[in-house]
Amino acid sequence: MKKLLLLYFLFGCFTNSFSQSITGKVTNIFGEPLAGANVKWKGQDTGTATDDTGTYEIPDIKGENRMLVFSYLGFKTDSIHVRDLLEWNIQLIEDNTLTTVDISAKKQATRFADGVIKAEVIGTRELERAACCSLAGCFNTNASVDAATTNVVTDAKELRILGLSGVYNQILIDGMPLVQGTSYTFGSSSIPGTMIEEIFVSKGANSVVQGYESITGQINIMPKSPEKSEILFLNALANSFGESQYNVNYMHKKSNWSNFTNVHATLPAGTVDSDNDGFQDVAQVSRVSLFNKWMYDNPENQKLRAQIGVRFWNENRIGGQTEYEQDIHRGSGEIYGQQIDLTQFDVYTKVNYKLGPLTSIIWESSAFHHDQESIYGQKIYQANQRNIYSNFVLDHNFGANQHNWKTGISIRENNLTENISFIENPLNLSYAGEYLNDYTIPGLFSEAIFYIDNFTIMGGIRADKHGQFGWKITPRMLIRAEVNENTDLRITAGKGFRRVHPFSEQVMMLASNRDITFEDVLAPEEAINLGVNLIQKFKIGNIPSSLVVDGYLTFFQNQVFPDFDREVGQIFINNFSDKSYSRNIQVENKWEFSPQIDFKWAYNYQWTAREIEGKMIRLPLIPLHNVLSQLSVSTKDNSWQTDFTFKWIGSKQLPNTEEYPVQYQQEEVSPSYSRIDIQLTKRWSKFELYAGIENITNFRQNFPILGSDDPFGPFFDSSFNWGPTKGREFYLGFRYKIRQ
Repeated sequence: MKKLLLLYFLFGCFTNSFSQSITGKVTNIFGEPLAGANVKWKGQDTGTATDDTGTYEIPDIKGENRMLVFSYLGFKTDSIHVRDLLEWNIQLIEDNTLTTVDISAKKQATRFADGVIKAEVIGTRELERAACCSLAGCFNTNASVDAATTNVVTDAKELRILGLSGVYNQILIDGMPLVQGTSYTFGSSSIPGTMIEEIFVSKGANSVVQGYESITGQINIMPKSPEKSEILFLNALANSFGESQYNVNYMHKKSNWSNFTNVHATLPAGTVDSDNDGFQDVAQVSRVSLFNKWMYDNPENQKLRAQIGVRFWNENRIGGQTEYEQDIHRGSGEIYGQQIDLTQFDVYTKVNYKLGPLTSIIWESSAFHHDQESIYGQKIYQANQRNIYSNFVLDHNFGANQHNWKTGISIRENNLTENISFIENPLNLSYAGEYLNDYTIPGLFSEAIFYIDNFTIMGGIRADKHGQFGWKITPRMLIRAEVNENTDLRITAGKGFRRVHPFSEQVMMLASNRDITFEDVLAPEEAINLGVNLIQKFKIGNIPSSLVVDGYLTFFQNQVFPDFDREVGQIFINNFSDKSYSRNIQVENKWEFSPQIDFKWAYNYQWTAREIEGKMIRLPLIPLHNVLSQLSVSTKDNSWQTDFTFKWIGSKQLPNTEEYPVQYQQEEVSPSYSRIDIQLTKRWSKFELYAGIENITNFRQNFPILGSDDPFGPFFDSSFNWGPTKGREFYLGFRYKIRQ
């Protein structure tokens, strides 16, 4: 049967590769491409959509009276009578019944991608509803992703999906795995919000084409495209803690090449200690980054498209006691401090070459090099990582319904060297030494998408050889049922694997004064994720609304989880194969009362637990319940806008401290709390001024650092924070845009 299926696919490739199709480009009257415009044959259900350059390709049909219909939100629908020409370019005219402001707001707010994968697309309009200084700050108004602090001293963050650690979701830049290993801990803070065009957030199982990871979901950051970006964009922001950020975007076009450049700089905050625990509330961050992206696209010859991206990132973080000075107290036993110095260089490329109207070959490749030296009190952590990834894909459409088949090979090479040493070791910690995490993983994959009536079915499988652990099989299945024009139902199931980088990913281990013991050779983590999703659109009167319900179950077959609770002063790391799972339910409801007023609310239930001595124990620092609501109001001409965000975070299980000295013992669970943010924006033709307040009520967790009175003692730990630690924050910024 497998041989017959393979012969069918190969026969489809060679018989359909050179069948006739109609191509062209859809633009507005200024020649700007309209990405996502719908193109379909009149009287038929099948069609296609334009890509980011406004280009489309649709298989030809038989008959003399062939008519193509073009439609796009905010523009008048148009059609053309197709004759003997195989290329038709068309310009759509804006619908005068909608204002420009309305079109912009609808186009750039959140939306769901039209595909078998339920992907929430966060656009620039949504990102600008908060300060969004970095990727980690881009989810203040989003219920699906939680930016959680893992080390309060250096303000290390991770992006969690489905209530599980951020290591279980993929973070991609332009579809490339450039945030992992040593870049994981601070990578989500290294990407400026101003360089982001869209963020695709998908939960649960995803395509196997992008790898064997993505256990709980995927966050794909799409940098601004040279074809869409403003010619010049300037942004500056300062907050009440003294931190300031500066961004410059520049776009340039020449012939068939276009270029986008982002330059970013962060200057550090001052010294703040609101709870008088002797430690700084705000890490002092100095950051410089440069991102440059080139794209090649020849409108007269659509066979070849290519893009190249490069990024340089240098960062210094300092946290600790208020008297800490890096030149004087670095690594000393007198004044406690944590200091991070890192440099990373990324490069990636994508090439798409058309063998025929229905068949393409795609080559994707990326690499990054990361150097880091960190000081945690009297511990020195040095890391050097080189990561190379390459993916070669054959992409073919076949059949009357334009089914799709992808197959290919991939390879990932990782070389990570970590050195840990102690300047002084009064606690007799035993884990100093060199740790190597080198591996090469070749892989094969195949994936097909079938369009059958109102159903879209995607099935994929890949096999990757994980060195001494052998071949690992990753199957995934996704089904979308378009019940009617207002109802979408999706079901997903899939398996995922990930290689573990304990020290670089679990920074809280080094930030504490516990000893660390590895009890096993760490195997790849593996888990199965099952999910169901419903999107229901409806209207009450003339007010459009949507209801989204998600339910996901993730259960692990092997998990590597630092055990903090077995023994005081110890962390044990091993392969855990007993019961460990996460249940997540999310309900989200959106309303568009008018083009100027929209509102949404969301509720999240997250149960994450593992079996210990026959009992299911909740994992610490994960809230059982969350509520988010967000209101955006603007004037009719869009010159003024107010954005209001409310969050309620339920109680969290806290780490076990019952055997600690009395002064360090904590409650079993944290209290619930709420947070309110507000932002006001004033717009002119090219200039925007925005100001905001985060955490208006000034709620904060006092004394978030355990053992802050004895930072070199055995009970010091800076990963016990369950709530805000910075208090109320004011910020003021501006944006200046020269559009194409």
